[in-house]
Amino acid sequence: MQVAALRKQPAYQPEDIPPPTIFPIKCHPKVDEVCAELDDYFYKNWPWKDEAAGQKFLRSEINRWACLALPNARDDRIYDAVRVNTLLFLLDDVAEDLSITEGQALYKRLTPLALGKTLPNRSDPYEWMTYDIWTSMRAADAELTEVVWQGALLCIMAQVDEARTKCPDMGSLLKHRAKEAGIAFVAAVLRFSQSLHLSPSDLSSIEPVHTLYALLGVTVNDVLSFDKELRAYNRAPTTEGAHMLNMTLALANDTGLPYPASKRVLWVMVREWEGQWKELVRERRKKGVSGELGVYLEGLELVLGGNEWWSWRTERYQETKLV
Repeated sequence: MQVAALRKQPAYQPEDIPPPTIFPIKCHPKVDEVCAELDDYFYKNWPWKDEAAGQKFLRSEINRWACLALPNARDDRIYDAVRVNTLLFLLDDVAEDLSITEGQALYKRLTPLALGKTLPNRSDPYEWMTYDIWTSMRAADAELTEVVWQGALLCIMAQVDEARTKCPDMGSLLKHRAKEAGIAFVAAVLRFSQSLHLSPSDLSSIEPVHTLYALLGVTVNDVLSFDKELRAYNRAPTTEGAHMLNMTLALANDTGLPYPASKRVLWVMVREWEGQWKELVRERRKKGVSGELGVYLEGLELVLGGNEWWSWRTERYQETKLV
C-alpha cells in the first residue's frame, strides 16, 4: 500500500469488543430441561460457602456452558457431559482458595472415587458427587470415560502443580495453561458426548488442529476470565491456588501495556488464529476424513464458538451481563 493511501486510513481507535468469531454458535435442544434439572442438583447438593455463592452459581449459568459447547451431544449422554464439566468448574473454584498442598490432598482423596476404586462418604458432597458422576459415565461408555478421565487428570494436577507459579515466559505459560484450562478434557468430553471412537491415526493426523484449538481455547479463557481471576487474587494474594497464571497479565507485564490494551492485543491474536484454523481444516479435509473425524472437527468448532459466547455473558466472568 502506498504511503498516501495509508494516510487516508482512519486513525487507530481502541475497541474493547473484537470482531465476531468465525465459529458457529448453537445450543443443545434440551438445554432448558437439562439446566433446570442440573441447576437444582448442584444448588441443593454442593457445599457452598454461603447462600450468596449458591445464588451466584445459578446466575452464572454454568450448566448452560456445556449445552452451548456440546450442542450435538446424544440425548442419553448430555446429562453426564454437563455434570462432569460443571464438577470441574466447581472444583477449580475450590482449589483457588487452597494452598498447593491442600489442593493436592483434595484431589488425592477424590481420584480413587472417580475411578470407582473406593466407595464415597455419603455425608461428603465432594466425595459422593465425584463418585456418582464418573460411575454414571463409565456405565454409558467405559472406553471414552477413560479418555475423559485422562484429560481431567491433566487438568486437576496442573491446578495444584507448583510449576504454575514458575512460568517465566509466554511459551511455558501457554503449555501449562493448556493443561490447567481443561482443553484436552473438554475435547474428550466432546467425543464421549457423541460416542466418537476415533482411531490413533485419525487423532495424530489433526495434531496441528489440536494445537491451534488449545491456543484459541486458552487465550479466549484468559481474556474473558481475567477480571474474575484478578478479583480472586486481590481477595487472597498469598493463597497459592489463586496465583495468577494468565496470558493477559503476562503480556501486560512483558510489554508494559495496561490490562485493557493487553486484552485487545490478545483478541487480534485469537482472530488471526481463527483464520489459520480455517486453512488447516480445509487442507486436512482435502486429504479425506472419516465420518467420525469430520463430526469431531465440527464439534471442536462448536466448542470454541459456544465457549466464547457463554464467556462474554456469564456472571462468573462478567460483572455486567452482556445480553
